[in-house]
Amino acid sequence: MQESHSCRQLSDKRFDVTHETFERSSTQQRLVLRALEELIGSHSDSSGPLRILSVGCGSGILDNQLISSIALSSRCFNYTGVDPNPVACQRFRESFDKLALKNVELKLKVQGIESLDINEPFDIIQLTHALYYFKDPADTLEKLRKLLAPNGKLVMVHAPNESLNQLSECFWSHHVDHDIWFSKRLEEHLVRENIDFTRHRIHGEVDVTQCFESGCDHGEKLLDFITQNDCRESGVEVLERCLYFLKKISHVDGSSLKVEHPADVFVVT
Repeated sequence: MQESHSCRQLSDKRFDVTHETFERSSTQQRLVLRALEELIGSHSDSSGPLRILSVGCGSGILDNQLISSIALSSRCFNYTGVDPNPVACQRFRESFDKLALKNVELKLKVQGIESLDINEPFDIIQLTHALYYFKDPADTLEKLRKLLAPNGKLVMVHAPNESLNQLSECFWSHHVDHDIWFSKRLEEHLVRENIDFTRHRIHGEVDVTQCFESGCDHGEKLLDFITQNDCRESGVEVLERCLYFLKKISHVDGSSLKVEHPADVFVVT
């Protein structure tokens, strides 16, 4: 099959809408949110407002839930989101404004980490499924570590390259000119650089039932994000192969088909 017909990178708009569809189909986000809430809630070293940096914040589908949760403590804090997708950042801002929170200052920067012009220290820096997209993950990590305040935490939620992500990587690798780091590669780097960290795994799953329903908009969006590819531009043979593999790694749960969707939570201090 010809690459031009089988591999089409997601546009900013398509990425944004398919990402939200995927997150709403997965149980993982709730578990990630809980982990972040616990890590932030246990942080008490900041003398002033808590300073949080979210790298790859996207549309705020996770971040605004996290912001709302932290705001319940009545503690004042500053939240900075960074993402190169202008469509997603605009939606983040619109959703945040509807929360009408008085104890939160939000800054959104539509840019990549490579051109990040922030010099202030942060108590918490979090990257949730973001490190894969950087051309030089090692350099990115070093830049972020330098932005940590004393006793600050760098929290990275990162996927292992297991069944679901192996399908993603098949297409994803055609769209980028760099190695895609998954959990094992990240852990190897941290160990090699003698960086202290902890890691624990959370076990989510994603409902892929609608991927197998012909003409289903939800299913098409879900498959697009899983493959990191605009499957609407792919041929029938490519779609059939994707769905065959997806079916093979799925398990039946009542009337649904679900796929394991784990993630590793790394904490660097």
